Amino acid sequence: MALSIFVGLLLLVGFSMAGWTVFWLFRYIAVGATDDRTSIEALAPRVRGFVYYVLGQARVIREFGGLLHFFIFWGFLILQAETIEYFVRAFVPDFRLSMFIGAGPYASVLLLQDIFGFLVLVALCIAAVRRYIVRPDHVLPSLDAGIILGALGTLMVTKFLAHGAELAHAASPADLAAGPAWTPIAALASHLFGGPFGSPGSAGVHTVYTVNYLIHVVTVVFLANYIPMGKHLHLLGAMPNVFFRKLEPRGALYPIDLEDESVESFGAGTLEDLTWKQLLDTYACTECGRCEHYCPAFNTGKELNPMMVIHKLKDHIKDKGKRAYQLRPGELVGKLREAFAENDFSLDRFKRDGVEFPELAGGIISAEELMACTTCGACVANCPVLIEHVDTIVDMRRYLVLTKSEIPAELSRTFRNIENSSNPWGVSNSKRGDWAEGLDIPLMSELDRTPEYLFFVGCAGSFDDRQKRVTIAMAKLLRAANVDFAILGPEEQCTGDPARRIGNEYLYWTVASANVETLNKYKVTKVITTCPHCFHTIGKEYPQLGGDYETVHHTKLLNDLMAAGRLRLRQQPARKLVYHDSCYIGRWNNDYSNPRAALAQVPGAAVQEMEWNQRRSLCCGAGGGRMWMEEHQGKRVNVHRADMAIAAGGDAVVVNCPFCMTMLSDGLKQRDSEMNTFDLAEVIAEALDTSAGVADEAAAADPAE
Repeated sequence: MALSIFVGLLLLVGFSMAGWTVFWLFRYIAVGATDDRTSIEALAPRVRGFVYYVLGQARVIREFGGLLHFFIFWGFLILQAETIEYFVRAFVPDFRLSMFIGAGPYASVLLLQDIFGFLVLVALCIAAVRRYIVRPDHVLPSLDAGIILGALGTLMVTKFLAHGAELAHAASPADLAAGPAWTPIAALASHLFGGPFGSPGSAGVHTVYTVNYLIHVVTVVFLANYIPMGKHLHLLGAMPNVFFRKLEPRGALYPIDLEDESVESFGAGTLEDLTWKQLLDTYACTECGRCEHYCPAFNTGKELNPMMVIHKLKDHIKDKGKRAYQLRPGELVGKLREAFAENDFSLDRFKRDGVEFPELAGGIISAEELMACTTCGACVANCPVLIEHVDTIVDMRRYLVLTKSEIPAELSRTFRNIENSSNPWGVSNSKRGDWAEGLDIPLMSELDRTPEYLFFVGCAGSFDDRQKRVTIAMAKLLRAANVDFAILGPEEQCTGDPARRIGNEYLYWTVASANVETLNKYKVTKVITTCPHCFHTIGKEYPQLGGDYETVHHTKLLNDLMAAGRLRLRQQPARKLVYHDSCYIGRWNNDYSNPRAALAQVPGAAVQEMEWNQRRSLCCGAGGGRMWMEEHQGKRVNVHRADMAIAAGGDAVVVNCPFCMTMLSDGLKQRDSEMNTFDLAEVIAEALDTSAGVADEAAAADPAE
């Protein structure tokens, strides 16, 4: 009876306290802006994603530490059946789940629990060694992690000791729901007490069972209260965060309503300006360090650490929640009376008045941190719980730029250039088509029909002397393959990518809307680009403005054209080409195969990989508007990437992005390297067999069809 009372009170009080903590934690994030993620149409992909990312631990197991987590996670789930048994046994000592599921299935459950309990114990030991002895740079030796590892280890040890004592205490197999053969690890533990059936009815062995049983139950209740307070809050936040993950095109930023006259500020200046899902992101963070490990800014000594951005937001949520939203009973009653009297039950009604907090953007998260982000997506692509760091950072940038007008001087010049000349370089837009002189390339305005493709050249391809060579090479390849295309010339404007990712949504909207109007005027359906940023913006973000186009990057088109035999290449000298994955073709659009397959079709070319490649590829440092910003802290990102290229030991570097071209060329020059940088189009154009003439008309079908 005393045991039942103790355990009953422990469970009642312990889980009530835990429930109270969890209620307020989720109440705090309810203050976030509305973000409807509950449509019926989205249910199926959300369920599939939950199975893949949560139950399958798909992103977690990419790295060695994740394999340990896989066993701990599944062991934790499977052992919940035993935990339920332990709770009920305080009141019904002989309770077994076999009473409900039968002896056979129950024996299988015991075997699973025994195996996974042992695997969890092994994984915990390895995790402890990895975190505190042979620690990778991005793994923090925190006390919080040590407490959790110790508590989980206690659960496993007490589980086996209690079960082992139970086996030793039994007089015969008839006293057990399943024989010791179904629990080999527990049977091994029972030898501490004489082995299975070795101490039947022993009071001492029964005491061992009871003590370990109580320690186990107390530890479970302790964890229920401790987990919501520390880094392992992700056990509560990660699963709903994955379920409600972003389903929109990957990397497409959310638009903001610039025409809403009731809005006093734009962007995220307070927690309430972020959506509830962005706030939930902070609860999901496992503090695994993968985002910081692959972040180009953090790796080169900048102030930005994507993990700490999320961590600071989480601390701010808890602090503001406790001080502003967790009302005392008397305050809550008063607020309820006011709500009933005025029939207003909005969340803001239930907020304590007169509590001041620093601004989010430029306060809790400094402007230097926010502006250091290259929006490369390394944090997003490598996060095991699908946190959208970049969306949150850009929302805070929008507040600095649109509401506070706090931007570096060099960006003011860039914005003026885009406003006045429709390109960041500030060159007259009338010169946008000058690169095509003498190449007999038609303008859209000169045609009385819509060609198959619009070649959207982009600002760099039109004005940057080095990138013009890439544009010309691409145009020659298109002509050689009989691709039906035209260009806009002076009618083309900057896509708005730099302005949008810096935070100037208004400027983006201005130029992007003009481009959409022009493309729709010419009834464009297919677009070719040589710039990943143009490709991403036109293909994924112009639909928000009514511009729906089939957009193809030149790496895919060239690969398809060569595979279809529409580009014939001649033998080239053997050389190793170090390939660099651009962020906006690689991580944001998940295309790692087309550029490599295209290079593999060039005679004599062999692809040489850098140590960090594909989803782990290091950004060149120019994304997110950083192309037009100076680096004032640490090592230059492009030099860091150039060092990786040099270490790969190839003959030249191949890129597929004008930003990467500029940054890596400059980085290699700073290292006095003899390696040159080429775009994929240049490599293919150099090998083009012009003696074969124009490709056969019969082979001129669209390779994408």
